[in-house]
Amino acid sequence: MKGILLIILFFVITAASGQHSRNAYVDDEGVLRWEHDQSEIVGFGVNYSVPFAHAFRMAERMGIDHEEAIRQDVYHFARLDLDLYRVHVWDTEISDSVGNLLENEHLRLFDFAIHEMKKRGMRFVITPIAFWGNGWPEPDEDTPGFSNKYGKDACLTNPDAIKAQANYLEQFLNHKNAFTGIAYKDDPDVIAFEVSNEPHHGGSEEEVKSYINKMVASMKKTGLQKPVFYNMSHSIHLADAYMEADVDGGTFQWYPSGLVANHALKGNYLPHVAEYKIPYEDHPGFKNKAKIVYEFDPADVAGNYMYPAMARSFREAGLQLATHFAYDAMFLAPFNTNYGTHFMNMAYAPQKALSLKIASAVFHEIPRNADFGAFPGNNVFGDFRVSYEQNLAEYLSENRFFYTNNTSSVPSETSKLKEIAGFGNSPVVKYDGRGAYFLDEIEPGVWRLEIMPDAFWLKDPYSPVDPNVQKAAVLHAEHSMTIHLPQLGDTFSAKGINEGNALTAIANEGEINLTPGVYLLRKKGVTAKIDAQSAFKNILLNEYVAPATDLDTLLVHNKTSQSMNMSDEVEISFDVISAEKPEEVAVFVGEGHYRSRRFEAKEISLNHYRALLPDEFNRQQTLNYYIGVKHPDGNWKTFPSGIAGSPGDWDFSPRQGYNLDISPDDAPLLLWSADDHEFSSSFWQQGVGVLPNFNRRVLSYNFTPDDTDCSVDEPFHAFKYYFGEQIAGRKKNILSKEKLVLKAGVRSGMPPVLHISLIDKSGLVRKYQMKLNDHDEFYTVSLNNFDAGRIAVVPRPFPDYLPWFAGSENNTDFNLDEIEFLQIVLPAQKVEGAIDFYLEEVWLE
Repeated sequence: MKGILLIILFFVITAASGQHSRNAYVDDEGVLRWEHDQSEIVGFGVNYSVPFAHAFRMAERMGIDHEEAIRQDVYHFARLDLDLYRVHVWDTEISDSVGNLLENEHLRLFDFAIHEMKKRGMRFVITPIAFWGNGWPEPDEDTPGFSNKYGKDACLTNPDAIKAQANYLEQFLNHKNAFTGIAYKDDPDVIAFEVSNEPHHGGSEEEVKSYINKMVASMKKTGLQKPVFYNMSHSIHLADAYMEADVDGGTFQWYPSGLVANHALKGNYLPHVAEYKIPYEDHPGFKNKAKIVYEFDPADVAGNYMYPAMARSFREAGLQLATHFAYDAMFLAPFNTNYGTHFMNMAYAPQKALSLKIASAVFHEIPRNADFGAFPGNNVFGDFRVSYEQNLAEYLSENRFFYTNNTSSVPSETSKLKEIAGFGNSPVVKYDGRGAYFLDEIEPGVWRLEIMPDAFWLKDPYSPVDPNVQKAAVLHAEHSMTIHLPQLGDTFSAKGINEGNALTAIANEGEINLTPGVYLLRKKGVTAKIDAQSAFKNILLNEYVAPATDLDTLLVHNKTSQSMNMSDEVEISFDVISAEKPEEVAVFVGEGHYRSRRFEAKEISLNHYRALLPDEFNRQQTLNYYIGVKHPDGNWKTFPSGIAGSPGDWDFSPRQGYNLDISPDDAPLLLWSADDHEFSSSFWQQGVGVLPNFNRRVLSYNFTPDDTDCSVDEPFHAFKYYFGEQIAGRKKNILSKEKLVLKAGVRSGMPPVLHISLIDKSGLVRKYQMKLNDHDEFYTVSLNNFDAGRIAVVPRPFPDYLPWFAGSENNTDFNLDEIEFLQIVLPAQKVEGAIDFYLEEVWLE
């Protein structure tokens, strides 16, 4: 029965959308429009790769049905309001060496994915050529395609490779989808094609233009009437070739925080997405070219506040389509091996997924070329708000209320709300769980509630990929939810309607206990008959997709600062992640073997514990402590090492412990040392790296600049280091600090000039220009001598033509007590010979 209803849903959606799915075109002003009514096209969605490469292979290894995995993920696309799909097709898996299309399982599954997405009303931008091998993050396989035979560079220049690509493009566009029966060139839901993924051209402008035109000609040979786009994010020195080629627009990317940091980036990255600059905006040939984003992500940024800000900057830049890279299949998300520098899944990264849902609303509601001013500072635009400090993205309109974290924002008229999606607490919904929830009005007095299971990050999801290491988990648990909607009242009923969910309950003053699933909520007295299998928007009412509980470990995530002041209360705070509630939780201070003192830790919110130590510990020392958790089976486990037993046991063998430095309030405040450089954001420069220097380590600079007259906007080197958590326990004394001290030394050559900056939580900068010399080791400067500065955009973004610095130097709201980054820039400067100096430490006193 459900299959029949899905077919009905498919035809309802496609019949409705078919009236608005004619061919697209690009007008004389470079605007992508529908032919039938000349309306502007706007779309927002994701890249997704289960039919190909690593995701395909992992499904096979794990015994996962590819089709079912695709169905599940596409359902989540619908819940996140994603209406666009783009992918660079792995041509190397579906072609032979001369470009003949191979009718194999990869192509069939791609057809299937398109078919499933069409059921949900999604549209498409298809990139038939990827050039990539199919390995990442594994070694490439020996695939049959022309890309494997020739490689990317030769594909762009070798006549036989070019002939193979032309043959492949023609066959690909003529290929009829095995499930829809429609050739891709004719599919009304395919908006446009992008020729290839990131071609990275060399050669002359004429050679490049000739290559592009040959590819486009092979596509047009099929009778294609849709726009054809070309990647313009790379080799920007070939601008004239792109503008003169037979293409309708350019495709662009944005990775504002670089790629593959191998750890989560911390701190405020909103200044990195203040605006999106396209280098061709003043080129005469670009005026009639449409602009779309084929990939974007604030890679390695664990916060959930970035996506709406990026969507805002895209719309201000006039971009009409954008697809995030890349959505993780639900079966693979716990391990995050597909693209470890990205992490996106509704079940395992619910707050980030909700942020993407809000970004979709931004993209569809913010007018093209709107101007709301620049970050930092203006974090409210239209009905949207982003907050780094609250780790919050929010959308509050008359009818819709979406939020990614706890919020105190109050709807102007709650009675007008028709859709709510959130995580945590708001004035409308209070929820104890750690999963996303969705509330939709079906008809007056009847709402649909969908609750996802609790999500936990067991390890840094951006750490190096390892298919044997689970980084995220979910848990199906019962939690309290309180809903304050006048449309439902305080005594509404709840009835489970997804498969296997027979729970029924009555709310008491709006509060009700529920487990993950889908429920129909009815206001008291409402008797309207609702078919649980009927269609609602682009889903069925009783549809529900969530992974089974896979949390089977016990972990502690310590939230305690590494340092504190003697005048403060000693507080140890941490999260306990466990499928079962612990019987006891305690903090042990000391070294074990009966020398440890035990202090009870109390749960102050779901999974979060705190222990307060007596005043006698408020003295100058390095406190060594452990956190012990007693499982319901009676066994203790001690952290950070996770070993069995308790420090109170006679045979406990003390291993790694936690350390807390307790210092006098007026002690110097260390911001950075060379040992911290591993976690500094930077870019590679030959001759810059951490080296031993007698009994210490220093960050060494030893290189000869290639061009001493290089642009003042491109520094010789720059790095930023986030110390926010490192100093969290001593922040209250920052305002008593008067000087910044740098320990450094010039070994030889001309002493350089450095720009040393402090950056606060808002992204505002105070900078000091410091000239080193050949005899001092300690450089002291009054904090009063710092002036306004700009943020260095490091790690470097992709595309690399984006500005080196962000923000304005005309700012007056800098807060010294909110500093969280140290930034050191070695600006371009005239030097004679080599640069040869080192940096060791920076502190405040």
